[in-house]
Amino acid sequence: MNNASTAITVTAGDLSGLLQQCAAAGKPLMIHGSPGIGKSYAALDAAHTMAEQHKCDKVVQLGDAMSPKDYGYFDIRLINFGPEEFGLPSLDPVRGVQVRNPVDWFPSTDRTDLPDHGLLIFEEAVSVSPAMQATMFQITNERRLGDKKLKPGWAIALTGNHLTDGGVVFKMPTPLANRLIHVYVVSDADSWDKWATEHGIEPVLQAFIRFRPELLNTFADHVKARGKDHAFATERQWETVNRLQTSVTGEPHPALMAGAVGLGPATEYAAFRKMWADMPSIDGILMDPAGSPVPTGAATRFAVCTALATRTTGGNFGTVCQYVERLPAEYAVMTIKDCMRRHGGAVTATAAFLKAASKYSEFLQ
Repeated sequence: MNNASTAITVTAGDLSGLLQQCAAAGKPLMIHGSPGIGKSYAALDAAHTMAEQHKCDKVVQLGDAMSPKDYGYFDIRLINFGPEEFGLPSLDPVRGVQVRNPVDWFPSTDRTDLPDHGLLIFEEAVSVSPAMQATMFQITNERRLGDKKLKPGWAIALTGNHLTDGGVVFKMPTPLANRLIHVYVVSDADSWDKWATEHGIEPVLQAFIRFRPELLNTFADHVKARGKDHAFATERQWETVNRLQTSVTGEPHPALMAGAVGLGPATEYAAFRKMWADMPSIDGILMDPAGSPVPTGAATRFAVCTALATRTTGGNFGTVCQYVERLPAEYAVMTIKDCMRRHGGAVTATAAFLKAASKYSEFLQ
């Protein structure tokens, strides 16, 4: 669901770069997007990139042991706080005046126990009361809480759902909104596919989303149909499915899969997993790329190509190309791109890649 028809939309894959640019400019970024679309995952990826840029020791989160040399990723769920908790009053015994005590996680300049660099991200920023949003105004606009100033090495971002997403949402006060940079995130299967490769998502799940990209995120359909079930497919919930299938012995219970992404997507995925188990032998293809059978169904083609990409090395890339070139060109191109993402220079340094790049140059830019 996107209520920002006049805005330029971005994908979750774009967010890391956008966060880095806003951090460099010292401006807070407000990320609007439907539930489960990957806003938090993208922010964490950005934190790891910026930690490398600042030569920090590691990325730390609240609850971790940390030092000034680390990079902080402080994910603050605003719905867990009231505005009074951001600065409980007490009496300064020396001056005899009331002072405001900031929360313990606020990385102010006098905190030598917290990282000097980090990303302070406020989740559900539009799901909290106007009074709480007013508290955010001081942090985002003045970079301070009471008389405590935020360390200069910290960036600020906020996330929230759209007004039309059906959740608890309050319109952001105009003075606060006008001091933020707003971006609107939409679901994108290609962006998710790249993220999935980088984060070790099971190949069978990647192959399924390539085959049925419209099932990556069914939130808009869920809202439009006023679905009574609680479950619907999102990028976040497919990661939950991946965690289930890699954590349990055997197959996860169908009720858990349906409870994560909804009955329809879960049923289709279960059928796809069965087909994956019955597809042509990848070992057989690698031994005989010219004589191994070529599948005719789209689902099996997606499955075989994804499985081949996971088994590719610099030594057998030519064999993989020999097989996929027997398929329609779009499958060959998809496989070559997948091999590039997964294996980088081990593939692109081969003679087989130079030949493939020449043949499919129009599609590999």
